[in-house]
Amino acid sequence: MRNKFKAANAGLLIGFILVNLILVTIPPTSAGPIFAIQSTLNVTWGDEIIKPIVPRGELRTLTLVITHTIAKGALGEEVLNLLTGSVIPITITITDASPWCTAVVSQGTLSIIVQPDTISTVQTTVSIQVANDAPAYGLGYIKIKATAAQTSLIEGTENTVTLSFIPEYKALIQPSLPETNVKEIGPMDTAVFPIEITNLGNARTIVLLNVTNVSKDWNAVITTQLILDEGGGTGTAYLVVKPPKSFGYHYDEQTIRVSMQPVKADDYSKKGQITYETFLIQSRGFSLPGFEILFFLGALIIVLLLMVLPWTQKK
Repeated sequence: MRNKFKAANAGLLIGFILVNLILVTIPPTSAGPIFAIQSTLNVTWGDEIIKPIVPRGELRTLTLVITHTIAKGALGEEVLNLLTGSVIPITITITDASPWCTAVVSQGTLSIIVQPDTISTVQTTVSIQVANDAPAYGLGYIKIKATAAQTSLIEGTENTVTLSFIPEYKALIQPSLPETNVKEIGPMDTAVFPIEITNLGNARTIVLLNVTNVSKDWNAVITTQLILDEGGGTGTAYLVVKPPKSFGYHYDEQTIRVSMQPVKADDYSKKGQITYETFLIQSRGFSLPGFEILFFLGALIIVLLLMVLPWTQKK
C-alpha cells in the first residue's frame, strides 16, 4: 500500500513537470492565468543628471538600468529552474516630457534572460537636450515607461518613472544699432549712439556696459547697465561721445569699442560671454573754446546797434 502511494506521488510530480514543460513552449498570449508567475520592473539611473543642463548646446546622456525580478511564488524552484534561460522582451519609451525638452532613448527594445536567482538587468541610455526658452533652474521632467512582455508562465509587467532635471542659466544677448555706428560731427558737438539689446537668455538678465578704449582727449560715457526681462525683453543704452575741442581746426578721428556682458539678475556669479560693438567718430571743423562769451557779447552789440541806428538817423 505504501509503495503504491509513493508511486502515485512520483507520477503526479512527473505529470506536473511535463505539464510545465508544455506550458513553457506555449506562446505568451496562450499561457493561462492559473499558472502565471508575477514579475516586476525597476528603472534607475546615476548621478549624471544632478548637474544642471545647459540649454541649446549641451546633449546630456545618462544610463538607465532596468532590473527585472520574478516572484518565486508557490510553484517552487522546479518551475523556476525550467524557466531559466527564457528571453523576455523589454521596451523603453518616453511617454511625456517638458515642452522645452527633447529626450531620445538610444535602444528602445531590449531582452532580458531569466536567471536562476530570478533577478536580471539590462542597460540603455537616454539623451536629453533643452531649448533656449527652458526656464533657468526650473524643474524639468521626463516620463519613462518600461514594459516587459508576457513570456510563457511569466506575467507581463510595466513601470513608469519620472526623471527630473534642472536647466542651467543661458546668458545670451543680441545687440543691434537702430541708427549707425559712424558719425561726423564738429569739435563743439556731441555724438549720441543708441544701442538696443534683446535678452535671448532664459532668465531675467542685467547687461553690464563699459567703454573699453578711448583717447584721453576724447570723452565717452555709456549707460552702465540695462535690466532685461526673460523671454525677449529689450532695452536701449546710449553711448555719448565728445571730441577734443582745443582751439583751432580739427580733423580728428576716434574708434571706440563698447563691451556688453550679460549676468543673471539675481546671481552675479552666473555670467555670459562678452559682446563688443565698435563706433567711429570723425571730428571736423574749427573749435574756439573760451570765446563763446565774446561771440555772445559781439552779437548783443550788433543787435543793439541795429536798434539804435534808426533813431540816430531820424534826428
